[in-house]
Parts: sequence; C-alpha cells; structure tokens
Amino acid sequence: MSAVSNLRGFAIVFFLAFLNSGCDKGAENTLGAGGAMKDLSIGRMKVSIMPEYDDPSVLAIYDGRFEEVSSYPIKTSFLIPKGSVISDACSLSHEGQHFCQLYKTINRDNYDEVSILLPYPNFYLSFHTPQLDVKIEKKAIEYQIKANHPIKTMEIDIQQPLRSTEFSILPAENAAVSQKDGSISLIKGFNHVIYRLENVAKNQENTFTINYVKSDPKPSVDIKYTSMKEPQTQATSYETQRNIKTIIYALFGTGAFGMIALVAWYLRSRKKKPGKLP
Repeated sequence: MSAVSNLRGFAIVFFLAFLNSGCDKGAENTLGAGGAMKDLSIGRMKVSIMPEYDDPSVLAIYDGRFEEVSSYPIKTSFLIPKGSVISDACSLSHEGQHFCQLYKTINRDNYDEVSILLPYPNFYLSFHTPQLDVKIEKKAIEYQIKANHPIKTMEIDIQQPLRSTEFSILPAENAAVSQKDGSISLIKGFNHVIYRLENVAKNQENTFTINYVKSDPKPSVDIKYTSMKEPQTQATSYETQRNIKTIIYALFGTGAFGMIALVAWYLRSRKKKPGKLP
C-alpha cells in the first residue's frame, strides 16, 4: 500500500473520529441546557422489535411521548442493547415532523445509554442491534427492555421474520397479549404479536424471548444499499457503521492524545524509510 493511501486511510479514520467527538461534545453541551430528567414520566411508549428485517440483526424502534412538563427542551436518555447502531434519534413536533437531534452514547454494562435533548414531548429512536449468527437456523433472541423513566403504558410489537417457522414468544412477566395473528400487515405480509405492560417502574427490566426457525440468511426485505443477489459476506452499511464505531471507541479509549501521537509516529517513520540502508 502506498504512503498516500495509508495517509488517506488515517485521514478518514481521524476525520470520522473527529466528527464523532464533535457530535458528542455538541450533544453534551446542548444537553446541559435541558430540564432535569429525574421528574420525567412517559405516558405511552411503543417498542417495535423486528428480527432480521433489513439486516442480519434486530431493528428496534422506541416511539412515545413524555407527559407534559413545565418547560422545554427536556433532557432524557434511553437504554438500548450494547453495541447497537443508531439510525434516528428524533423529537417529533405536534404536527408529526421529525427533528433529528444530537446525542451522546455511554456504555452502561449490558446497555448503551443514549442521551438526547428533546424540544417536544414526542420521541423516536431507531437502531440495529449487534448482528445475529444467521448460520444458526434455530434462533432464540432474548431482547431486554430497561425503562429509563416510569412508563404508564408500554406496547411491545414483535414482528415475525418472513420465511421463518415455529415462531413463538416467551413474554415478560405481567405482559398481556393485546393483539395476535389478526394483525398481519397488508403491505408486506408480516405477522405481529403485540403485548401490553402497565405502570412500568423506572429501571425495571422486561425480557422477551423470541424463538423461530429460519433456514436462509437473507433478511425479510432488500437491504437498502446492497442487492440481495450479492454474496452475504459483503459488508452491509450497518456492518460498516459497526466497524467504524468499534475503531472510534478503540481510538478514544486511549484518549485523543494517544491517537494524535500514533499518527505523528507513523508520519515520522515514513519519512525515515528512504534514508535507511538496504
């Protein structure tokens, strides 16, 4: 690989790391202007869980509304599966318009905590979990939902992947089925099972175990940036984001100074090579 290519690679990684740092810093500064989150309560929240929808992972969407508070913006956070790739972190206006927000992600043991500032009481958070092992036909996915605030009503909508069989769910304790079988989508033909939980306490964990058998590794729908005819070994856009996220975490785990020192060492070593004896 040429020096130019190597430098270009370092520049790209450095730039991505800088952007990540800038977003986190901006989100952190902005979050400081929000109201306190300890008194917030969610009136309703819908959790959509879609295994192998458009990626060999679980697509999840958290959609809901906070109860009215005295002033906005409000500062809040959500706990999502560790290593997830966030697609959208938004606040919704009263007219339903999405306003994407800066956010900050911090690891909290088995979860990533996503901090966000909301100018409106409605929120919308979508993400993909770490990838599943699609080589295993018989899947058993344990999806944990940990409440970041008290929630009066939580609806959990679990979607069966297309071309799967033996679909079953072991719901969380006290979760009541509110809709089953008859909720088949008219557009894509998905089968949905919907549960309902009332008066979820802050920090309460609810686990839903999703079981099914799926013999092919393809997701239910075409991946947006990859043709379904291409080999599954090709990295998808979400996988690329996961890899970049891992690199950035590794770099910033040693501090920005360490990253800068590494780049400086590399540049010095490249300059010294031409002068060395064969």
